[in-house]
Amino acid sequence: MATVAGCVNLSHSPFWNLAPAGTPEEPGGHFTESAERLRAVATGLAPDVVVVFGPDHARNLFYDCMPPFCIGIGSVRGVGDYRTPRGDLPRAGPLAREIFEGVTARGFDPAVSLDLGIDHGLTQVYAKLFPALDVPIVPIVVNSGCPPLPSFRRCAGFGHAVGEAIRGAATAARVLLVGSGGLSHWPASISAEDPSITPEWRDFLIHGRPRVAELEPIREARAQALAAGESTGRVNAEWDRALLERISLDPAVLGRLDAEDVEGLAGPGALEVRTWAAAAAAWGCPLEWTAYEPVPDWITGMGMASSRAPSATTLE
Repeated sequence: MATVAGCVNLSHSPFWNLAPAGTPEEPGGHFTESAERLRAVATGLAPDVVVVFGPDHARNLFYDCMPPFCIGIGSVRGVGDYRTPRGDLPRAGPLAREIFEGVTARGFDPAVSLDLGIDHGLTQVYAKLFPALDVPIVPIVVNSGCPPLPSFRRCAGFGHAVGEAIRGAATAARVLLVGSGGLSHWPASISAEDPSITPEWRDFLIHGRPRVAELEPIREARAQALAAGESTGRVNAEWDRALLERISLDPAVLGRLDAEDVEGLAGPGALEVRTWAAAAAAWGCPLEWTAYEPVPDWITGMGMASSRAPSATTLE
């Protein structure tokens, strides 16, 4: 039977890959160093499969049909945005379908994909933890920015069902759970119901699937300009640190978050913490180690929470 070997949650940002490598004193340097320590933890857990909960940023899922949850059980492709993996990623085989079937048997009805494209919301953390891209992946997209949104409580319940489905699977495998997203940030809206967006952007959010490749250079050029320092993002470091402290005391707090409060205090990007709520509930045990750096240059408060703490010799 499958077993859950551990759980890690960490932020993603397009600027993480776009920023040049530097010293720990440069923006994002301390977070990157912590991520390297977390990578050693993930490798040490020796997973056969990694299940990644993450959002989509209007590159694969659109308002022509917007599911609250979608599980990829067939081919998995990285779209390659922001220098993240492009092309086929290793498939988890029968376990992916067992997870889907186990979740539906437990009262949830996620969408299913036999050919799922995933953007940096899932591929970045996967590649940072497993640079060789050699661990089979089960991608689970959690709708985190496109109303109607599942509540944090619903995401936690869904994650719990995923965890139970893994533990009940017949496939023998060690599984690592990963939540990707957050913390505080205020990105551009990807809601077609937002009255402040342009008609052109709204049309893209509904009908944009055939135009993703066409518009990607424009989207990345805007990101490059931000990464070059022309402007920085808003971050609520106080909120981020307080949440991480609460998580270290009781990870179940993620399922009790109020979406209106989260968005008001930490921005719409913090709603991606839904993915942490799902991963933590699937794990169902303490998260003992956290790390954090506010990185306005990356428009994001960059944090992580892990079921295991890195050893003191991780970076040696």
